[in-house]
Amino acid sequence: MKEELVPAMGCTEPIAIAYGGAKTREVLGGVPEKCKIEVSSNIIKNVKSIIVPNTNGLKGIEAALVAGIAYLNGDDK
Repeated sequence: MKEELVPAMGCTEPIAIAYGGAKTREVLGGVPEKCKIEVSSNIIKNVKSIIVPNTNGLKGIEAALVAGIAYLNGDDK
């Protein structure tokens, strides 16, 4: 069980949004033309001031979503 349970370090909300963006691109087979994202108030509260990894200091829902969409293509390099 200890191997399966790993504590989360940092704020997980941007990662959840980025995952949604990456999954959307995967399902569509390409970059979406438009995105509409709906999240709970807790997600909004927690993600608005957190720097999204690999975005040169960008913060917020939009940055997390776009990072996820771009990541699937390997654009993170």
